[in-house]
Amino acid sequence: MIRGTLARILSAQALSSLGNSVTTVALAVMVFDRTGSVLHMGGILAAHVVPLIVMSFVGGALLDRYDARRLMVAADVARALLIMLMPWAIQVDIGLIYVVAGLMGVFGSVFNPSQVKLVGEIVPSRDLVKSNSYLSIARDGAELGGYVVGGALVVTLGYTATFLVDGASYIVSALLLLGLPRAQTTEHAHKPLAAIIRDSPRAVGAILGRPHLRTNLLFALIPAVFIMMMTPNAYALALEVFDVGATGFAAMEVAMALGFIVGGVIASRVDYQGDRNRYVFWSIICMSVGMLGVGLSDYFWLSVALLAGGAVANVGVLVGSMTLFQEIEPRPDKGRIIAVRAGFGQIATAVGLLAGGALGAIVGVRPLFVLIGFACAVSAIVIYLPYVGSLAGRAEVGEPASPLDSPSKVDMRALEGEPFGEGQA
Repeated sequence: MIRGTLARILSAQALSSLGNSVTTVALAVMVFDRTGSVLHMGGILAAHVVPLIVMSFVGGALLDRYDARRLMVAADVARALLIMLMPWAIQVDIGLIYVVAGLMGVFGSVFNPSQVKLVGEIVPSRDLVKSNSYLSIARDGAELGGYVVGGALVVTLGYTATFLVDGASYIVSALLLLGLPRAQTTEHAHKPLAAIIRDSPRAVGAILGRPHLRTNLLFALIPAVFIMMMTPNAYALALEVFDVGATGFAAMEVAMALGFIVGGVIASRVDYQGDRNRYVFWSIICMSVGMLGVGLSDYFWLSVALLAGGAVANVGVLVGSMTLFQEIEPRPDKGRIIAVRAGFGQIATAVGLLAGGALGAIVGVRPLFVLIGFACAVSAIVIYLPYVGSLAGRAEVGEPASPLDSPSKVDMRALEGEPFGEGQA
């Protein structure tokens, strides 16, 4: 039963990721064809990302109020309709594309944490790392294929027909999810949504109050920023530093995408069952070493191999973090905790991309790789050492090594039905 259910979720994830990639290709072609402006393209991409940050609190409240499966279905259907509106919107006014892209981001901010929570509900804890690894493979493999499919569809059918095909992929994803069993009944099934949203900021306190969750959040806010600085500079590495042209750039993109897929395969085979933050920490260190190597390398293909290795290690960061938050005990604010963590991750992504482009222009691409590799490793160590010390201290006094195994009194009151947000310090 679990295998069949997970297979449907994996298929839905693959179709959703395929649709995202196809949309990126078709949207780029359509906007540039109609406006000739790279500025508009960047603005539309930003319009898609910003709601992922802003909506993290609202999306988490929805997740604590409604069934995760139904939210995923609704998000897929909404995105299908929005995608199909793209060709009409650009005919009316370019500003409508910003609106549609923003709404796509809104529903994406609902779909992604819903999937994390749903998998955590239906998959036994011992199988979470493996299941999340499979999701990583489905996502990254489909994204890689989506760029190829999207390019082929745009060339053969044009972007209007491509958007229609893309919309159909979201509908199929929704149909796959419709047949899934309802995993759990939310404790807030009858509580007004507005009241849940008002309590959402307390989810930040719930994260900060637990060493495991706090440490993982810090990993997302500091080392992750340096990791994301790599992205715009990897493009410049191929096109400016080594001047390998479009062919070399495409080869680098394929190598990195394959690295993500290989990382998912490795993670599913290792199926790490130890401390999740240790898994994340060593994955970050591996990425830091790779970035340092890129900055010191005089050879393009060596740099490509190091970037691909970084992609392999990045899967460890994603899978370890996702699993950690899925393993939180059932509680009324679990959806908000998951969504807030995802929102902070998006903030780090946005900051890293912007800062990476600016710093690359100031200090140079290769020196920046050395700088961010060093900063990433140092910040990860500074975050991780106090966490290890806190675990050792808890062990000395005989407390559980993981606070996830021992909910606080506040958490227990919530579990016993006391409304979340009332009477909490």
